[in-house]
Amino acid sequence: MNNTRRKLLLVLLVLTAPFALAADRERIKEVSNNMICMCGCNQLLATCNHLNCPTRGPMQDEVAKMLDEGKTQAEILPAFADKYGLRVLAAPPTSGFNLSVWIMPFVALGIGILAVALVARRWKARSPEQGAQPDIDTSKHHKRLQEELDNYTPED
Repeated sequence: MNNTRRKLLLVLLVLTAPFALAADRERIKEVSNNMICMCGCNQLLATCNHLNCPTRGPMQDEVAKMLDEGKTQAEILPAFADKYGLRVLAAPPTSGFNLSVWIMPFVALGIGILAVALVARRWKARSPEQGAQPDIDTSKHHKRLQEELDNYTPED
C-alpha cells in the first residue's frame, strides 16, 4: 500500500511538472510588453491588434518557449534583439550610442530653456522702463505751440 502511494505520487508529479514550468499568460505578456511586433504595425507585441497577425503568434510562442526553458526577461530581450535587430525592443538599451536616445531629450529641453531665458533677458533690457520719459527735445514744439495759442482768436 505504501509502495502504491509512492508510485501514484511519482506519476502525479511527472504529469503535473510540465504545467508548473509552463509559461503563464501574464509572464508572456510582461515580456511581450517590452518588444515591438515585427509585422510593421509598430505596436507592442502584447497588444498588436492586427487580425491574423503573421508575426505576433510565432513571436509570443518563442517567448513562451524561452520562458519554459527557464530564461529570464534579461536573457530573452537580447536574444530577440540579436534575431530581429534593436528595432524589436520597445525601449532602446541604455548603453553605447543608444544612450544618446535617452539623454538628448533632456539636453534639448535644457538648451531650449536657456535660449528662452536669454531671449527674454535681451527683450527686457531693450524695452524702456515703465514710467520713464524718452529723451526727446520738445522745447521747439512747446515754443511753436505757445505761438499758435497766442495767435489764436476764438470765433464765436
